[in-house]
Amino acid sequence: MRWELGGGRAPDPVGLLVRGGPGGTAVGVESLERAAVDLARVAREGAQLGWRAGAAAVDVDVVAGALLSRATGVAAMAGLSDVGVGLTAELAALLELAGAVRAAGAAYRAGEAAVARAVEDLQDRVMAVGGLLAPELLVGCLALHSLGVDVPGLVDRVAFDHPQVADLAGGAEGLVLGLHADPLTAPLLRPAPPHLHDDDLDAFDDAFDDLDYEDAVAVLADSAARWGLLDDRGRAQVTPELAPRPGALALRSLRDLVADQGNVGDGEDYAGHVRVIEVAQPSGSVWIVEVSGTQEWDPRAGDNPFDLTTDLRSMAQQSTVLADGVQQALAQAQAAARVGHRESAGVAAPVLLVGHSLGGIAAAGLASSPRFTARHRVTHVVTVGAPVARMPVPPGIEVLSLEHTRDAVPRLDGRPNPDRASWVTVTRDAYEDGDDRASTVHDLGGYVQTAALVDDSSDPSVAAWRSSSAAFFAGDTHGVAVIRDYAIRRVRP
Repeated sequence: MRWELGGGRAPDPVGLLVRGGPGGTAVGVESLERAAVDLARVAREGAQLGWRAGAAAVDVDVVAGALLSRATGVAAMAGLSDVGVGLTAELAALLELAGAVRAAGAAYRAGEAAVARAVEDLQDRVMAVGGLLAPELLVGCLALHSLGVDVPGLVDRVAFDHPQVADLAGGAEGLVLGLHADPLTAPLLRPAPPHLHDDDLDAFDDAFDDLDYEDAVAVLADSAARWGLLDDRGRAQVTPELAPRPGALALRSLRDLVADQGNVGDGEDYAGHVRVIEVAQPSGSVWIVEVSGTQEWDPRAGDNPFDLTTDLRSMAQQSTVLADGVQQALAQAQAAARVGHRESAGVAAPVLLVGHSLGGIAAAGLASSPRFTARHRVTHVVTVGAPVARMPVPPGIEVLSLEHTRDAVPRLDGRPNPDRASWVTVTRDAYEDGDDRASTVHDLGGYVQTAALVDDSSDPSVAAWRSSSAAFFAGDTHGVAVIRDYAIRRVRP
């Protein structure tokens, strides 16, 4: 169900499908539009030459010369006239080509926008029906559970076989409106969207325009908070660790970067940590900030902010305790930086944000935050199995997103990642034979393998991202990389 008019380029020999970046469709369309402008400019300049040639044919000196030497003068006048007429004809054809090229670019953009609107409308309408039938669906699930059916496991397998089903989650607006239209569920919503009746589905058309995805997710989270669920109130308590978790290494590749997520993502033995790595450069340092995925699935928010509450609040693009904790951790690490490695020539040091799942959402959210980027110069973001397509990451930040075709999580925002020069998405159909669960495809281990394949990829967009991010993977080349870990806790008011 993902709308991708241009799609990605053909998979390479190891099965990677690359979309966006310098080799992406959007960049090609931009090139067409620039070419149309250049063609029109050449036509205008040529037209001036044509008019000058035509004017020269009737110039006073040329006419006077024709009186003295009729044959020569007439030949000169005719030649100049032919140049002017011929050039004008060629320029007319050039202008027609410029118009056609510009129209092609506009048609692509209009077609892409139309497809996007159609898909989002479908998502909203399907989810609206789901909202209207929520009580019945809940009763049905409880009945299946009472009969011994593993409902979560069934959903997990369906998502594996039909990953496009996860795209329907992009219709959060429809779900909220459907829930509000049912008198049984309407009282549960806060704040309430415009009043609707379940017997007038056409009224949803206008309501869809008044409610966007982020607002709808916020309504769901705020409604749950009334019952003590998904409540992110509190502040971040950030405490430096005495030493990093054993096994941390200097990072020299994308594979190393993704694999190191396992060192901070251990929710049992090493819960609630963020890692900040200072990578020395010939002058100054660059910084890597690692944010792990979800560690707590209880909808009741506890002291570990790597939880379901932060998942939904981040998807709603709200400020979170976790985001504030990451900001504090980076600020503490930079304050403790070695003398001479804090900044170069007064310019803030480059920062790369990376995260798997929730960590990817948080990383893209921080890169989209004017408050965060005013303090830290984020230049690169790596997201791994994360739904980040709706995050308004500025075009000046280089983004690399790794996704698995059968992983439902990166599809939960119902939209493909932007196809633009500064955002590269690499997708792989990765799964183990005999394991037909979407949750397994989401595991970090598979993404470590995908990252290793990306390291070896010769795709031009991947190569461009790799070149732009080389400083972060210098390892100990210019001095020992300093690794600092911070525990982040949610402290209730």
